[in-house]
Amino acid sequence: MLNFVICDDMEAKSIRTVIEPMIKELNLGRIVLSETKPDRVLDYIKYNDTASVYFIDIELDTSVNGIDIARLIRDRDTSSYIVFITAHQEFAFLTYKYKLRVMDYLVKPLKPEDIRQCLESICELEKKRKAIEDDNHQKNNTLSIKSGCRQYRVNVEDIIYLEVIKNKIIIHTETGKISFICTLKDVRDKLSRMGNDIIMDCHKSYMININKVQGIDNMDIIMSNGDRCPLSRNHRKEIIDAFNN
Repeated sequence: MLNFVICDDMEAKSIRTVIEPMIKELNLGRIVLSETKPDRVLDYIKYNDTASVYFIDIELDTSVNGIDIARLIRDRDTSSYIVFITAHQEFAFLTYKYKLRVMDYLVKPLKPEDIRQCLESICELEKKRKAIEDDNHQKNNTLSIKSGCRQYRVNVEDIIYLEVIKNKIIIHTETGKISFICTLKDVRDKLSRMGNDIIMDCHKSYMININKVQGIDNMDIIMSNGDRCPLSRNHRKEIIDAFNN
C-alpha cells in the first residue's frame, strides 16, 4: 500500500477531494498529508521510508518550490512516484535537467479523468513491481537440490522437516520426500545465506520448519503431517520459545 502526499499552495483540499475516493476504489493506499506549505512535506520526506506518491505543485508560493521538493525526494528515495501539478507545461524541462524521473504532469485546471488515468498507471506499475518482488522472493527462498540424476527446487516454506539417515538428507514436504547426499551443516549454511529464520535445529539429526509444528509433546515435536521429530535438551528452550511466538 502506498502513502499519498499532496502539496499545493492553492488547491490541496480540492485535489484531495478528487483523489481520495479514486485511491480507495483502486485500493492503492491512503492520503497521509495534504498541505499548502512544504514544511511538513519536507519533514515527511526526511523521516519516512514507506513507498509514496507525491502530488506536488511546481510553483509553490514559498522559498521552496516543487522542483526543490522533488530533488530532495530523489536524493533519498528512488522508488516513490512523483506527479507534478502545474499551470505551465514549460516547467517540465526542469525535471529532465535534474533527472527527477517524474511519473506524470497534471495541468491545471485539473480534470478528474486525467487524475484517474494517472492513478491507474501507478496501479499497473505497482502490480508489476509486486510480481517482480514475489518472483525474486520465490527464487531467493528456494533450495536447489540434486538427487541422483534429477534436479529439484524446493521452496523453504514448503519444507516440514529434514532428517539425516546415514550420509543422506531427507527433506519431508507436504507432497512427498526428497533424499540427497549432503550434510546437515551444508544445508544449514545454505539456509543461513538465504536469510532463513523458519528452519531450526531441534536435534543433531533433525531440522524442523517452526511454522509446520502442530505441538510439542515432552521430547517430541509433532509436525503438520503427523510425524514426530525428536527434541534434544540443547534445543528445547529455543524451539518452545519460537513455537510460542
